[in-house]
Amino acid sequence: MTDTATTASAPVDDPSERVPTPSNRRTSSLSDPVWRVVAGREMAVKIRDRGFLISTFVTLALILGVLGAQLYFGSSAEQITIGEVGSESAAVIKRADALANQADDSTEITGKRFASDAALQAAVLSGQVDAGLVTSADGWTLIGKTDPNSTVQTWIGAAAQQTALERNTAAAGTTVTDLMRGSSVKYSLLSPDETPDAVVRGSTSVFGFLFYVIAALLGVSLATSVVEEKQSRIVEIIASSIRLRDLLIGKIVGNTIMALVQVVVFAVAAVIALRAMDQSEVLEQITPGLGWFLLFYTVGIALLACIYAAAGAIATRIQDIQSTTTPITLLVAVVFIAGISASGTFQTVISFVPLTSTIVMPGRIVAGDTSWWEPVASLLISLITAAVVVLVSERIYRRALMQTGGKLSFRQAYKLTD
Repeated sequence: MTDTATTASAPVDDPSERVPTPSNRRTSSLSDPVWRVVAGREMAVKIRDRGFLISTFVTLALILGVLGAQLYFGSSAEQITIGEVGSESAAVIKRADALANQADDSTEITGKRFASDAALQAAVLSGQVDAGLVTSADGWTLIGKTDPNSTVQTWIGAAAQQTALERNTAAAGTTVTDLMRGSSVKYSLLSPDETPDAVVRGSTSVFGFLFYVIAALLGVSLATSVVEEKQSRIVEIIASSIRLRDLLIGKIVGNTIMALVQVVVFAVAAVIALRAMDQSEVLEQITPGLGWFLLFYTVGIALLACIYAAAGAIATRIQDIQSTTTPITLLVAVVFIAGISASGTFQTVISFVPLTSTIVMPGRIVAGDTSWWEPVASLLISLITAAVVVLVSERIYRRALMQTGGKLSFRQAYKLTD
């Protein structure tokens, strides 16, 4: 009797209490840390991912390399050696170097004396000097090997004209000042405070390049991780513990944060490089656009992350990733091309279109071509669009993720029932 009673009172091992099921699955919301745990895991995996690290360092090296090359070639002086015969040619060469310095040209022009015209020509042919300068009854003659050197032609020509002008005015009994009176040319700028077109085009191209590269790399990586979890059936275990909605939110937040970290690193590197190049004025011109770019970029990347996650969910195998993500990658490419090439009214219109606004609106801000309300309105449109895309993508992701029968289309996945 005692054994029977003891057995009857012992707790029953209910399988439903050991293995979570849809009915007792943990529910969570944005105030619950579940999605944050997923986001943290995504960031931890991403920071250890070799592909992510390599792409980051390669892009960073590319940015610094381009800016460094501009710094090097901009600061390094072009050394030009001109062979000369006679003191008169030497004076012209010296004056050419002085004129180049006065014009803030980094070119350094030096002369090298030769005993005869024949020796000078031999030096030009052998490459000992970049060009030769000889005097004649009609003036001076530059001697080259295969083609004219435009830099030599510019400064030697200016020096020769100035030398001849001084000689001729002295012979005529007047002065160069009197002869040149009324010939000065001044440059008057109508909009000196506007950003130069070169800076606007350059900053817009950089914004577009960063958005395109990071969006493409992030998207394929996210879609691949989704289909890997689906193919290995790990997602079924995860789904028994948390809602798929929280899993998606965590993935989007984690990947968006890592993409934002990437672009911030690139922006900091570019700022440091511009300061090193003594381009503080350019930095001041692009700073407002850079701040708005980070805002638009965050919204755009989050929007694309949702779509890429849905693209991974409708795939069944890793081999399906290319076909499901190609339309999105093409869309990003079109956004990039349109963003950097648009102008006029078309540029104004697409600066309010989600995704293209990520590239175009910051560029317009750099150009000073916007009213205060335009970037605000464009960002609100992007946020509203992102909210709609998140809802649609979440439905596709949630309904397609547990389907293993074969690859689905976005439309088929959307029509599935929970």
